[in-house]
Amino acid sequence: MKSPKEHVSLLLVLAGPAGSGKTTLCERLVAETENTERVVTCTTRSPREGERDGVDYFFLSDERFDQAIANGEFLEWAKVHTNRYGVLKKVIQDKLDAHIDLVMNVDVQGVANIREAANADPAICQRLVTVFILPTDLEVVRRRLRERGQDDEAEIERRIRTARKEVTLWPEFDYVISTRSKDEDYASLRSIVQAEKMRALRLV
Repeated sequence: MKSPKEHVSLLLVLAGPAGSGKTTLCERLVAETENTERVVTCTTRSPREGERDGVDYFFLSDERFDQAIANGEFLEWAKVHTNRYGVLKKVIQDKLDAHIDLVMNVDVQGVANIREAANADPAICQRLVTVFILPTDLEVVRRRLRERGQDDEAEIERRIRTARKEVTLWPEFDYVISTRSKDEDYASLRSIVQAEKMRALRLV
């Protein structure tokens, strides 16, 4: 009798409007779960105070980002507001090959690109799990963005306009977490991870 594999690494992708809490969920999952790391993505935006290159993001110039696109280095990339963000294929492949679970939060439009790219790579496709973090209403998002204190009012309103479009896309995801408390959202996320680890199609 063939036995299932003991461990299959996952690529867990969280998406949702800015301020939905997806970053907090990712950080907590990494902090409280063994053998789990956050995917470090690339961006053309400038570092915020306290951010470190190679830890929070790979901060690339527009020229270097263009070169990575031309060389086919990205699993996906997208322009978000005024900056570009991308995920390097090699970063993903090396970690999954080492049996490390990966978690990442991306812009909603980036998930479709990741899914399309994964369809061309069976090793990634078999491990991909997408989760949409759905806020109860956009006023919650607006309040959280103001509390963060990272954006001016014009930027906050621009993000709210984007959020109105993004929340309509939740049916395209494997799972949706309708936000409640931070602990309840995290418990839901952990349940998703545990269930996906036991899916037979990943254990063959």
